[in-house]
Amino acid sequence: MPSRDSYDVIVIGGGPAGLASALWLGRYRRSAVVFDAGDPRNAETWAVHGYLGLDEIPPYELRRVGREQAIAAGAEFEAAMVEKVEGEEDGFRVTLSDERVFGARRILLCTGLKDIVPEIPGFDEFLGTSIWHCPDCDGPSLPDKRIGVIGWGRSIAAFCTYLLTWTQEVTLLTHGHPPELPERSEEVLDHWEIPVRTEVIDRVEGRDGKLEKVVFHGGDEMELDAIFFHIACGPGSTLAEDLGCKADDEGILEIDNNHGTSVPGVYAAGDITPGSRLAIRAAAEGVRAALGIHKSLISEAKKV
Repeated sequence: MPSRDSYDVIVIGGGPAGLASALWLGRYRRSAVVFDAGDPRNAETWAVHGYLGLDEIPPYELRRVGREQAIAAGAEFEAAMVEKVEGEEDGFRVTLSDERVFGARRILLCTGLKDIVPEIPGFDEFLGTSIWHCPDCDGPSLPDKRIGVIGWGRSIAAFCTYLLTWTQEVTLLTHGHPPELPERSEEVLDHWEIPVRTEVIDRVEGRDGKLEKVVFHGGDEMELDAIFFHIACGPGSTLAEDLGCKADDEGILEIDNNHGTSVPGVYAAGDITPGSRLAIRAAAEGVRAALGIHKSLISEAKKV
């Protein structure tokens, strides 16, 4: 629980970015508290892959270890929902859902993204074990497997060809939607012999968390080992928008070299900033943001 009413830094979001920043803010002897809503994007995923020094660690275990390290360094943590952030640099007010209010000199947003998940019967049963959203995270675990990609937007062809890094058996599934494929995308899919199935998917089937097939409307079936979906995603919170932080059309925030947003005193790290959506990258950015915040708090009297 928070031990004071005001902090040097309030970190919003307790994933790899938020916890890594809290760890290093503690090391810099800055008073910091992490408020975390406890609803991570990768909650269903069985493991975080490719994280240096940790072998296939479950997401919640990574968070537990991160919390322990951050608290040991002097940061504080509470499972809590932030309702709003008001004020300005050196004088922010953070209000939680239970109406408690805390002050902060700096704000660090690590609120992540949320995906639109297809509403297909059986889908949730395999989400995180045979169905994923991130090819960088889970593609390397699927060498030469039969993979379906659910999506229909203009970038879906690039998503499909990206998966050719690990397998040549990729099929685009548009789930009844007309695919928005520019001529060049159609040419690339044809060149790499990536078929396009436009039928509505009635359900997905398998056992023990392992996908075996999709069943299309009308009864036709297709055997698959895994599915990736790429429909749309957006910010996991409206706090950045409410604060007036500049962002692109997808809600990804503009940041400077110190991870400061366009709003003075407000910083950001992790999936809501430009770059890959890997946990290890989010943690690294959390450290960079912590360093930027620490430097911004050094008094003028100490600067030479």
